[in-house]
Amino acid sequence: MGVSPILLPWIDPLSVAATQHGKFALLYSSAKTIYSGRYSYLACDVTEVIESSDFSNFEKKLRADGSTFDNAWFGYLGYGLKNALEKLAPDDAGYIQLAKLHMLRPQHIYQFDHEQRTLTLWTKGEQAPTAPTHYTPMTLPAVKSLTSNMTRAQYISHAAQVIEAINRGDLYQANLTRKFMGEFEAAPDALALFARLCEVSPAPYSAFLQLGNTQIISSSPEMFLKLDASGHIRTRPIKGTAPRFSDAEKDTESRNGLGKSEKNRAENLMIVDLMRNDLSRSAALGSVAVESLFDVTTHATIHHMSSTITAQKADNRSALDIVRDCFPPGSMTGAPKIAAMELCSQLEKQERGVYSGAIGWFGGDGSCDLSVVIRTLVLQGSRFEFQVGGGIVADSTPEGELDETYQKARGILSCLGLPQDALADI
Repeated sequence: MGVSPILLPWIDPLSVAATQHGKFALLYSSAKTIYSGRYSYLACDVTEVIESSDFSNFEKKLRADGSTFDNAWFGYLGYGLKNALEKLAPDDAGYIQLAKLHMLRPQHIYQFDHEQRTLTLWTKGEQAPTAPTHYTPMTLPAVKSLTSNMTRAQYISHAAQVIEAINRGDLYQANLTRKFMGEFEAAPDALALFARLCEVSPAPYSAFLQLGNTQIISSSPEMFLKLDASGHIRTRPIKGTAPRFSDAEKDTESRNGLGKSEKNRAENLMIVDLMRNDLSRSAALGSVAVESLFDVTTHATIHHMSSTITAQKADNRSALDIVRDCFPPGSMTGAPKIAAMELCSQLEKQERGVYSGAIGWFGGDGSCDLSVVIRTLVLQGSRFEFQVGGGIVADSTPEGELDETYQKARGILSCLGLPQDALADI
């Protein structure tokens, strides 16, 4: 028996999520863009869970013989899956340890159409769950501690080492990241934390994953891979960043400066070439194309530069084949990909976890839609972690790269109730 749709009265996704128990995934479009943001999905009443250190168990379960929501899976692919794809040394354990892959198969999938204000429940059952009431977030506790896997001075030193490696010809670009770990005074209402993040940093690829004692709280603006049932592939890597300003004139100058920046255009173009190469492994011959280049988009706390690459899937390739050929997302590694991952692992000395991986869904018709995991908090009880980084190229400066990480952390800091200079002395 396949899934069937039930039309329900409109209610916002957070209110439906607040009624759920056990594991579930909310993929929430908290901002509309020209490329995404129309639909949100809530996958709940989970019937099967896969936690793994590689793709093998998931590959056995993933089929493409039904409709989009029949045999659909929701969850995350962690950055550490790179070790199952390439011969890379394992990273040291992180502050909060997670499975490399965590996917859920739901019985019920709510589809929220924000444009039409319609709510559809896709279910294999005949009875719809009880309608939820409006959700009111709880007050959040204060943060009592915050540390990092490297000091400010160490990050500057590591960035200088990356620049030296680029000048030697070892690589062209590397995405060096820095992890921050902390603790609240008490365990917060995780959904309230997510609601606050969506308020201060709305994005088309926001996500809340309730995974037992762990919650993934994400507000990503970046599309990793989108594949429809006809085999059309789209990716939109972000590379290039400039700060927002409250002064309108300064903000416009910052946005325009990003669009003209040779450094950021070079940084972006390298990842475009990397994604074109990755997609060509699964694409029909001659179908890979750059649809747009160096687009500048404005978000609540930052300006970004992105480009769009498209392709047509080869007949003998699956959604998971495409994901593996492109994983981890090139915007989070650098180029060449393996050399960049190896160098960053040596310098970061701690596994990234879900950060730099992907969050999203795989449909039963062979489709998928995945975001790049950035602007993300991982929560376990009162403990939390988040990570920031940036692409370093030959004309980068260590101090400039450090400043960029602070810009990217603005939304997370606001969500945590911390001042914008909270990271400066760590």
